[in-house]
Amino acid sequence: MISKLLAVFRSKQFHSLLGNLVTASLNVLSFALLVRLLSLEDFGAWVIFITTYNILDQVRTGLLQSGVVKFYTGVDVIKARQVAGAGWYISLILTVGYIFLSAIAYFAAYQYVDETWHLFLAWIGAVTLFSLPMNFATWVLQAEYRFDKIVWIRVAQNGSYLLLIIILWITDLVSLRNVLIVYSASFVIASVYCMLKRWTGIRSIAFHTRQQALELYRFGRMIIGSNVSSSLISYTNNMVILTMLGQAQVALFSIPQKFIEVIEIVLRSFVATAQPTLSAAVNRGDKAAVAAAYCKYTGTVTLLVVPAIIGMLLLTEPLIMILASKEYLGASAVVRIVLACAILWPIDRFNGVTLDMLGMPGINFFKNISKAVLNVFLAVGFVWLFPDIRAVAFAIVGNVLYAVILGHYILRKHLDVPLGMIWQSGWTELKRLQQTFLGGKKSSADA
Repeated sequence: MISKLLAVFRSKQFHSLLGNLVTASLNVLSFALLVRLLSLEDFGAWVIFITTYNILDQVRTGLLQSGVVKFYTGVDVIKARQVAGAGWYISLILTVGYIFLSAIAYFAAYQYVDETWHLFLAWIGAVTLFSLPMNFATWVLQAEYRFDKIVWIRVAQNGSYLLLIIILWITDLVSLRNVLIVYSASFVIASVYCMLKRWTGIRSIAFHTRQQALELYRFGRMIIGSNVSSSLISYTNNMVILTMLGQAQVALFSIPQKFIEVIEIVLRSFVATAQPTLSAAVNRGDKAAVAAAYCKYTGTVTLLVVPAIIGMLLLTEPLIMILASKEYLGASAVVRIVLACAILWPIDRFNGVTLDMLGMPGINFFKNISKAVLNVFLAVGFVWLFPDIRAVAFAIVGNVLYAVILGHYILRKHLDVPLGMIWQSGWTELKRLQQTFLGGKKSSADA
């Protein structure tokens, strides 16, 4: 029994889940502090900055992460160095581009925006640079299945950010400028930590080749849609609310994002371990194994998130009070609407990952970009008809339904993945996990 539990705690799935739990827990604590320390308007502005940074970061991650994992996993040392070097080469070019564009935006828009945006535009490019070594280290470690190391990176970044916010609070120095400075400092701390540990693979840039860089770019350019779509949807929703309903309503709409984080913990953890598994099966040409992995991961995650969704639906108001304050109870209805459609997210997420690993990132790109475009039209239209943030929540429901129906239809053309098989595989995997924890004997059905 003890040996089985130790095996579970040492598994890559557990370390991946632990890393995301650490991230989410520290983020929730940081969020809970800031939501109390900043005014509704200032917190709304901070949400806009974070979503803007996430868009830029997800473009970089989308272009490179899946490609690094796909081409780095299971290859010889020379090939691995070439892949990592090409990844560094592309990411540095992209990051320098971010810095250049943010400088242009700063000077071009200076007279048209207020001091808050002066601050954000001046820092946004620098933040993408500070976070690069940390992010690249997590991609390489993911490809090497070293999820235990990723946990420490999450602690370094999110833990230092929380600690620095607490210091600002104690010293009565909380302001948007200082919050931005400590946010940037947390990335510097984590990136320096990764470089000292030699996890970034930055020296491999000397081994990059033009051919490998082009291969990464061609593979990743379509996957950008997968990574950016969720951040883009969040960003456009916030901009619609900011433009049509006001900055304070942006702060209210940030509350559902923290409830969603609970679902994202499980999703990100399983996606991180699913990518190398799906990629290995595709590289072997084993479509049956790809279908089995897709159904197992999708079904398991769906069944795992159901109890969490039900619990949060029942305890929405008390949880908002713990997370924020009475001022934010106006977000209760939005939280419930978004949570109700969260049951469909695993199908959408793993559908996209599987299409990418099957070498069809273009199809997944179309699905995700069309989903984001649909969301803009629905959000603007619904808010115009019903000027309330609940209208934006219903827009999210619409784009999720669209993505699930379209994605499953496309995937069924290439893999034998009926919906019934997803639930059956998920239930079988949950029983296996239960037997592992409890040390029970396998039933005849599972043998």
